[in-house]
Amino acid sequence: MEHDRAEIQTGYSAEEVLILLKDVLLRYLEEMKDARMAGEDSFVYGEQTAYTECLEFIRLWDRAAEHGLDFEIEERYPL
Repeated sequence: MEHDRAEIQTGYSAEEVLILLKDVLLRYLEEMKDARMAGEDSFVYGEQTAYTECLEFIRLWDRAAEHGLDFEIEERYPL
């Protein structure tokens, strides 16, 4: 899972950062779902747990649902 740090600039608003973080975490969880199906779960569980917890905190944001976090994260990405 490569970070796209070369593409990330500074000066974002808090809302833009939350949206960016949400998008990255969801992408990582999708990639991990594929890895788990392939049997690669040695380190994946810890990563998935951390990313899921981060998304749970982002869901506390009053605008999370309008930015796509309108689902139960652990139902879509079970631990």
